[in-house]
Amino acid sequence: MRTPILIAASLTALGAMAIPAGAGHADPTAHAAKVSTVKLGEYFYRPKTLTVRAGDRVRFLNVGKIEHTVADSTRGGTIRSRVIKPRPLGHGKAQTVRLTRRGTVYYLCTFHPSLMRGSIVVR
Repeated sequence: MRTPILIAASLTALGAMAIPAGAGHADPTAHAAKVSTVKLGEYFYRPKTLTVRAGDRVRFLNVGKIEHTVADSTRGGTIRSRVIKPRPLGHGKAQTVRLTRRGTVYYLCTFHPSLMRGSIVVR
């Protein structure tokens, strides 16, 4: 019965040796990623503009009765779908994306592009 304990202790010691120096120290610039929610419904995104930090997640939740989508676009409304891939979201459905690059992400509903637009400022 002692053998499994010795093996576990040995593996733990080997694993500890594989950790790079300084890996246990917190990065002073790092922050705990958080999730912000943007609600969408009949022809709206709320909030229309959101500010998050790089690495945070944004959850798009359809609280409306009909399907909508979310796709990143240019400021002028040309659909790009590079950061946020559009998929139909019915009532109660959500899509979450992680934003890692600083800048402004413009987005819209591909079903209702002239009525539903928003932006996320990533700092």
